[in-house]
Amino acid sequence: FLLALVPSFLHRYVVDIPHRPTRVSPTAWLDGARGWAAFFVFLRHFEFCYHRKGSISYGTVKDPNHPNENRHLLQLPVLRLLYSGEAMVAIFFVISGYALSLKSLKLIRKNSYEQLMRTLASSILRRPLRLYLPCIVSTLIVFFALRIGIYDGPNSIAGPEDVFRSIFLGWAHDPQPQILPTFGEQARDWIHETINLFDMFTHKHWPETRYDVHAWSILQEFKCSMVLFLTIAGLALVRTRVRMILFALFAAFAFQADTWELSAFWSGALIAEANLIHQEKKDNRVSVDPFTEEDSRSQLSVWLTYCGFALSLFLLSYPFQEAEFAPGYSTLSKLVPSGLRADEGYRFWHCLGAMTMIYVTSLDSRLQYLFNNSLSRYLGNISFALYLVHGFTLKTIGYVSVYGFWQITGKDTLFQYESGFVLGGLIVIPVTIWLADLFWRFVDIPIVRFTRWFE
Repeated sequence: FLLALVPSFLHRYVVDIPHRPTRVSPTAWLDGARGWAAFFVFLRHFEFCYHRKGSISYGTVKDPNHPNENRHLLQLPVLRLLYSGEAMVAIFFVISGYALSLKSLKLIRKNSYEQLMRTLASSILRRPLRLYLPCIVSTLIVFFALRIGIYDGPNSIAGPEDVFRSIFLGWAHDPQPQILPTFGEQARDWIHETINLFDMFTHKHWPETRYDVHAWSILQEFKCSMVLFLTIAGLALVRTRVRMILFALFAAFAFQADTWELSAFWSGALIAEANLIHQEKKDNRVSVDPFTEEDSRSQLSVWLTYCGFALSLFLLSYPFQEAEFAPGYSTLSKLVPSGLRADEGYRFWHCLGAMTMIYVTSLDSRLQYLFNNSLSRYLGNISFALYLVHGFTLKTIGYVSVYGFWQITGKDTLFQYESGFVLGGLIVIPVTIWLADLFWRFVDIPIVRFTRWFE
């Protein structure tokens, strides 16, 4: 039992487990990229409750009377990706579009249409189970934590917004889950909030649950997955060029229709098909000349790939707020499709950045190593679990630990305030990783096995 509580990456140091080389799949880098994205989302949700300027880019001048108020090092492009959760969501969705369509597109290119229908049927059946069952478990954990008093302390300092604002200086106040008088009332509330997460039919309705306000993206994953499967089935018999053009047109139209999340999924499928074509051409070169190097691209092509990766980081760094006043981004802010809501223009550039990143990384094994090394693969393994448990830890241990350290350090000066924040982070970050590891092993993996059995 005690060994089960030890994080999985420490098992071989605790007991004598022979080390076995891990076979890295060609698409392992996608999981690694998803893992880093989940980790940076976690850092974002930790950071924005304590700081006001994280959403604004370096050098932004909105008020000429305060020209130097946005001169913090971590506001610089690329560096700000360490806590840019909004950009990471775009990466999530492009990766999902790529990963969910890859097998089906391979079968289409082999003219294996019967197997394609079996694959799509399996995906449609398993997808809601894969997404929603872990979410139900994670919100149930919050439900029982509320009933046994774990939230009593955190809610006293972060529950009411006026109390929160008097203690914490961040721009975001994520609502705390509400403690209701009786178990029955709490259960009915949890059921109502959970059902709300399944509402995929109300246009522009982005439901969330008080038991995890970050779970809004689960519904978007489900909705976009179903639309993607339908699109693949509908385009299975058309020529490759036509299918790719239609994917691109659908993605462009989705931006104009204010459904950027669908654009990200369709773009992921487009990138997957382009990558399959690239791989087929490379395989053909090798079959003609077995001595052809695995990566025989020209030096110019390699440099263009790296420039594309750098461009993707710049686009992903597009600020969440006040982009029209930000150096390097003010012009881009004028090029956002008119169909997107005014407060979501950043989604356009984040999606383009995510598309560029995934595409150029799919072409270069050296870039892929950033995401398929052992640390990245581990974060990929726990990514979904990390996304589901981090809200719970931030709203309990996070608030209490930072507030507790402020009782020691004080928070009247910037140094004191940040000292409490950093010390609290040294508690909440490893605890969150540990709980995500447990959730992955005892909830996520069994649910994956269950969905296979259920099918």
